[in-house]
Amino acid sequence: MSLEEQTLAVIDALNRYDFDALLPLFEEEAVLDLPDGIRVIGHASFRDTLAAYVLRHGITLSDHVLMTDGAGFRVAVECTLNGSDRHDADAGGDGEEGPYALPAVFVLEREGDLFSRLSLYAGAKP
Repeated sequence: MSLEEQTLAVIDALNRYDFDALLPLFEEEAVLDLPDGIRVIGHASFRDTLAAYVLRHGITLSDHVLMTDGAGFRVAVECTLNGSDRHDADAGGDGEEGPYALPAVFVLEREGDLFSRLSLYAGAKP
């Protein structure tokens, strides 16, 4: 599978909230970095943490542009991070509520056939 095809498969699985389809695209000891500073390593933590983050914020990705390096080891995806409710339960009642769209970038890295890292960067905290 090409880097572009594999990246589109990641986006598709995330948008469908199909985390079981996502895991086979990543190495067993894959690293996940999220905008709030969370870093986890390994399939179980990767899946559970990403699922909790995506589902908590009702996230989908749209308007994506893929940028790959010449060697085929990294791809950066500039996209819009859409969420269903920006209200942050940890902020008490003071957080913003309602749907939102934020500029975001996520970077995927691979050395072989599977991704070894997914790092998500958002323009503001979802």
